Amino acid sequence: MPHRFQEGADVAPSTFASIAPLNHMRRLIFPLLALSAISNLAILVSPIFMMQVLDRVLPTGNTHTLILLLGMAALALLLQAVVDTLRDLSLQRTMHWCERLCAPVVLSQPSNLQEGLLTSVAHLKRALAGPAARAALSLPWLPVFTLVLWVIHPWFAGLAATLIAIAAAIRLTSNSSSKAIQLDLSSARNQEMCTLKDAQSLAVQPAITGLAHNVLQRFVSTLSQRSRLEDKLTPIEVTTAGLETFLRNLTQLLGLSVGAALVVDGSLSAGGMIAASLILTKTVASFEAAIGSIPDLIQATRGFATLQKVPAMRSSEGTEIADLNGSLRCEGVIFPKGGGAPPRLDRITFDLPSARCLAIVGASGSGKTTLLEALAGVVPCPIGTVWLGETEIRTLPQHSQAAHIGYLPQQAQLYHGSLAQNICGFASKATDAEIITAAQTAGVHGLISALPNSYDTDIGATPFVLSAGQKQRVALARAIFHRPSYLFLDEPNALLDAAGERQLCAALARLKNQNTTIVMVIHRSGLMGLADHVLALESGRIADFGLRSDVLGRMSGGRRRLEVPLQPTSLQDLADWIGAQFNRSNDADLCQRAELVASELFNLAMASGPNDAPRTAVYHFKFLNDRSCEITLTENRVTQADQKMQKVSRLLHQSEAPMADLPRDEAALAVLTLMSDGFDVENVDGQAVFRAAISTRPMAVNRMATH
Repeated sequence: MPHRFQEGADVAPSTFASIAPLNHMRRLIFPLLALSAISNLAILVSPIFMMQVLDRVLPTGNTHTLILLLGMAALALLLQAVVDTLRDLSLQRTMHWCERLCAPVVLSQPSNLQEGLLTSVAHLKRALAGPAARAALSLPWLPVFTLVLWVIHPWFAGLAATLIAIAAAIRLTSNSSSKAIQLDLSSARNQEMCTLKDAQSLAVQPAITGLAHNVLQRFVSTLSQRSRLEDKLTPIEVTTAGLETFLRNLTQLLGLSVGAALVVDGSLSAGGMIAASLILTKTVASFEAAIGSIPDLIQATRGFATLQKVPAMRSSEGTEIADLNGSLRCEGVIFPKGGGAPPRLDRITFDLPSARCLAIVGASGSGKTTLLEALAGVVPCPIGTVWLGETEIRTLPQHSQAAHIGYLPQQAQLYHGSLAQNICGFASKATDAEIITAAQTAGVHGLISALPNSYDTDIGATPFVLSAGQKQRVALARAIFHRPSYLFLDEPNALLDAAGERQLCAALARLKNQNTTIVMVIHRSGLMGLADHVLALESGRIADFGLRSDVLGRMSGGRRRLEVPLQPTSLQDLADWIGAQFNRSNDADLCQRAELVASELFNLAMASGPNDAPRTAVYHFKFLNDRSCEITLTENRVTQADQKMQKVSRLLHQSEAPMADLPRDEAALAVLTLMSDGFDVENVDGQAVFRAAISTRPMAVNRMATH
């Protein structure tokens, strides 16, 4: 995969710099080989002891020689135990050191690379802590054992070579036969684990039992597939283990048999026979362990090479930027997609003054989140520059980034620990006052205080104590805990209900009053009223940028006109069209009144014309100011409603006019007159024009309750 960091991948040296400390592991090779030499040579202690006992002690009956040999052998074995302890301790500490060194660097890489790098670390750890490292250290000394066997008698060296070749053939045949099954089994296990996670997550959502049942059945199917593959693999593994056990036992018998034949022939002593048999058995066993560890050693070698190519984590040290002025400038930002596809972002350039709020809008897939991440420094752009004040964001030290930049992803997570710890980002020196201030600014202090354990609530132990929207608001408190100069939000109201959205608006308004520069990606219009500037993206390019009123006016130019047939089924389309004209959270009352007026205009047009032929009405909408708008309905015919309007006006001036007895068209005229700030009907160039101006002033329509 092009975006996956794989072991053994060819990475250009110019792209990655080696992690220098990891290369220090090479210094351990010679000390470990020296320790291994002592440990492996100590294997010869028992054979030599047996040879000397049989050849010197038994024929002479000299117990002093036996005691001397026993003492020397015991000291040699004690030395072997000490050396083995030092070797294993060195390997274990090297493994832990490697883990501590690599983990922070790996976790600082892009998320799409982390899984492969963590696998490399795991392979290296397994090789260091397991038998693979000990087998590899023993491998260079096998020729020494073979040479000793040759010195005792060439037949033993030939027998050792033959048995080693047979052991290699057994292992290679087994690996070749099981390779395809192992690959399928690995894939099946991964699929089983993924399906199990899905099934467990769905088990706590009873509302979608059908989906949960299907996923559970899928898990059972993958489990059965994995079981069948293991059944295929088991005979190969069991047969291989049986053959290797047979070969080990046969090695000892053959060694004794060859030795006995040589003793009978007078070419070897009885002690030499026992010593050669022990050395032969140990040599073949060491080779079997080495060849069995080859897969782990190959994976560890590839993992080591891969980790060497990982870029070193950027040091958090650097010149601290104490203050940023809040301005934001983006110059020629390009974010390639790869594969010859159009870039995710293409030549993005704009300038935002300090203490302003920018709303980024656009269709799904237009690059909004990518741009937000580039502006926040979450995923630095490869081409172009982003300036926070007079500082290029890629040169900003990590501690300055944390102090000056707050970031809230679309689906923020809370982590195991108390709500107080989550709000302060697990900072060790955070005070209660700072935590409460951040919660109050984010508007969640009351929410948290109402919980049984308040700020000490363990969100990991009780993950369902807060809804998704409430967790999002707590995450906002975390994002603003350090009082950042810049706050970047990715659809912060996506998971909120109307009440939560109002509280979020109030929190962001408080942050604006504190001169925080806010950049937010929005789909829903509830937060648009906070924006000073709007940036519209289209296919990764800036379609428009400027003051909110100017951009929304240009964007809405094509949406201010609607043509609908005069049929009852058109009312829903009309209501949706009216609702789409309003982008601010505080426009709810005006929007509701505009929908009512638009529907009454529709009823008036239907009632004041013929119903035996298809008819079409054209609506036009425009804002008169921030708190009022005008809706115009035009129909391509002449209406008599302008004459009836005079009658309706006279009735409305009477205190007890018989309004309930009015015909449908006259009743609609009366309702529109009462609901509108201004309403008139006229015929212009053979067209009927109905025009109503609407604001949020109180209405007196109780006299029309029967309409």
